Amino acid sequence: MTSEAQPNWAVLTDEQRDFFDANGYLLIENALPDSLVKELDNAIDELYNDDNLKNHFRNENELNLRNCIAHHPSILQLLDWPTTAPLAWQILNWNIQMITSHLIVIPSGPEPPEEDKRKGGWHRDGGTSPREMTEPHPRIMLKIAYIISDQTDPASGATKIVPGSNRMWGRPPTDPETGHLRGAISLNHKPGTAIIFEQRTYHTVSKNWAGHPRKTIFMGYGYRWVKPMDYISMPDELIERCNPIQKQLLGVVSAPISYYIPRDEDVPLRGILEASE
Repeated sequence: MTSEAQPNWAVLTDEQRDFFDANGYLLIENALPDSLVKELDNAIDELYNDDNLKNHFRNENELNLRNCIAHHPSILQLLDWPTTAPLAWQILNWNIQMITSHLIVIPSGPEPPEEDKRKGGWHRDGGTSPREMTEPHPRIMLKIAYIISDQTDPASGATKIVPGSNRMWGRPPTDPETGHLRGAISLNHKPGTAIIFEQRTYHTVSKNWAGHPRKTIFMGYGYRWVKPMDYISMPDELIERCNPIQKQLLGVVSAPISYYIPRDEDVPLRGILEASE
């Protein structure tokens, strides 16, 4: 892939933009081919069984691997994957980079009691920024969740979101019948599906008792003046494998001021997006 626009890059339609603005998320079915899903599934199994990554486990058997793009070569291709990543930079704009790459593996367990199913964990992304920014919050970042395991079963630990919460002031009210935020939906979809959601959209992860691990890779993008949350700089050997767009997305710059006053050589996405307008 070169720094020039590719004919197979996804183009954000007016309907998709309107839906994302109103609901805070966008569903991309068949975003990944079966061959890539299988490749990533095998890569995740390798990482899960890597004894050097045991310090990234929580709750003994749940892998919570941040900056996962630096841990396995197969994950790099998601950085600018043509059916999804171009939508991220059309929603935000060209002045972006990767904020996070996050792999979560949740093994299946016994069906939890109803009380545990109702437990929250609902949040907006961005660390302390939701508490520090005045309402209404601006959109500063978004994530693309790649579903690698089958999450069509309601018991499979799928991500849940509250559509429209990106436009709300404060936290949505809790539904007393379900214990979840009012209006919440579960994103139960097949492997290869991608879900784009922004940092203002309330979301959480549900419990997994489907009989197989829940595997999801999150790739987050934000404006280049927003500090990445799980890396300072990428390894040289990873950067050497990258094309110009990937280098921009991994925060490679010719001078620090470029994060705030972009230089043309640091932001090849600018020329591509401006040429397509």
